[in-house]
Amino acid sequence: MTDYKKRFDIFLCGGSEHLAMLGPLLRKLQPYGTVHLGSSFLSDDDLHVLDGLYDVLHTPRHSEDGYHNFELFSIHDINRIATAPYFVKLDADIHLEADWIDYVEECIAEQPDAVLFGPRKGNVDISYSIEGEAVRALLQQEIRVSGGRKVIGGFYVGQTAFFKQHLRLMDLVHGFLSQRETDGVRVTGPRSAAFRGNEDTLRSLVVHAAGAGDRLHVFDARGRIRIERTNTVNP
Repeated sequence: MTDYKKRFDIFLCGGSEHLAMLGPLLRKLQPYGTVHLGSSFLSDDDLHVLDGLYDVLHTPRHSEDGYHNFELFSIHDINRIATAPYFVKLDADIHLEADWIDYVEECIAEQPDAVLFGPRKGNVDISYSIEGEAVRALLQQEIRVSGGRKVIGGFYVGQTAFFKQHLRLMDLVHGFLSQRETDGVRVTGPRSAAFRGNEDTLRSLVVHAAGAGDRLHVFDARGRIRIERTNTVNP
């Protein structure tokens, strides 16, 4: 019998506005891993309602904006916190069928070398170049990725050892995308002066930058996991 608590770390974030969704979702997650609830300003009353439905509570305070807090938690914390062989990250508005874990296990069995996979591909491919003296000094390489596949952040599964190995790379790339361009760093691709969001873009970019793009996969969940997005802010 599979010991799911040792096999999967599951990360779910939510605020008070997600309370009605969090309870049913946590019940579906709880049997299949160590469930980490990232509380973005959930009240004590909210947490009382959810008591017993998660294993570990995290209260990140990277930003006063709930959305950016979730994104930065996913960027800075998940890679460090996870200890199981795989971690699952999902949003509070994802619909899971009761057999969702079968999708995850089938994907791992089909591609045991996969480092990142999920049921939906981003509408926009990963295309970035990060070049310059400072980049070469810190990474011993420059980054050039064109037309790379993106796994969107509503639901994905990562290989923990891979992202721990490349934790520094992820932190540095995030820094390069966040800072204003200098003589030592030249960035081509979607970015802003404060690259706080798009954690799924960053995670997918790191996979490609590490030379593991062939280990990033999109697998059809056949309705077991439904990611329904009505906006195109983070495609």
